[in-house]
Amino acid sequence: MDLTGSIQNSIAAYDPGLPVTLASVGVVVLVVALTWVWLILRRRRFVAGASLAIARLADLNSTSLDLVTAHPLLQLSFGTAVNSKARFDRYNLPALMHTSLLDREQSIEREVEKRLATTRHYASYDQDASTLAGALLGQSSHPKVNTERFAAIELKLFLRQRMPYPTPQARVTTKVTYTSPKGQNSYSRQLDWDFGQLEAGLRTAQGNRARQSTAAALRQRERTRMTDRVRSTIMRRDNYQCQMCGASRVDGAKLHVDHIRPVSRDGLTEESNLQTLCEACNLGKSNLFTG
Repeated sequence: MDLTGSIQNSIAAYDPGLPVTLASVGVVVLVVALTWVWLILRRRRFVAGASLAIARLADLNSTSLDLVTAHPLLQLSFGTAVNSKARFDRYNLPALMHTSLLDREQSIEREVEKRLATTRHYASYDQDASTLAGALLGQSSHPKVNTERFAAIELKLFLRQRMPYPTPQARVTTKVTYTSPKGQNSYSRQLDWDFGQLEAGLRTAQGNRARQSTAAALRQRERTRMTDRVRSTIMRRDNYQCQMCGASRVDGAKLHVDHIRPVSRDGLTEESNLQTLCEACNLGKSNLFTG
């Protein structure tokens, strides 16, 4: 039997002469519901006022609020337009994303770091809140709330007032578009990253740049090691003859000392990787590896 039927029967049993209408039943139901809500809120007030754990958590929340409040959604948008369908089809969107991130590297890194710092602060806050829970939950009481009910309400209130994890949020979009010359056809492709992908992509772009810079420095070092003394040593070893066509100074050839494995391909400036070439063969070889 539902609540309305029970109340109707109760009223009829109490006073058979009393007319029982849906309106009167509705009033009784409302009164009962409001009374129940009042009792619940009253118990919660008792618990909240008496709980040392909740009081200490409120203090912790107050001192940690600015440090662990989630930052707004980080939104970034990059894009380019190309002048042919072929270029559109083969366009490298991840490469554009990396380049675009480096173009605004400092500001983006600041925004990323702010959000990461918030998560680090939250780890400390979470540890402190857990310590409070372990030490103080269940240790307080109130004379108007039985012990088990007090503990259950205290736990619910504590968990409800514990600040949520400040999950970093980002929406990063990179788009390439192409519109045919007469405007009859338009195409677009886009790459979307969330915060985790943004953080990883920024580190990847920075790592690639560092590797390129390191490689360039190493190549420059190898080129500076090509001294006049090294050139003279290699030419004497090779009898002043081109190691590809055999031309020599006697033939009027202009001789060069060449890296067999080019410096651009990580070749080293050492005797085993050097050879004498005439100017024509050296230019023809370019940066090809002939070894």
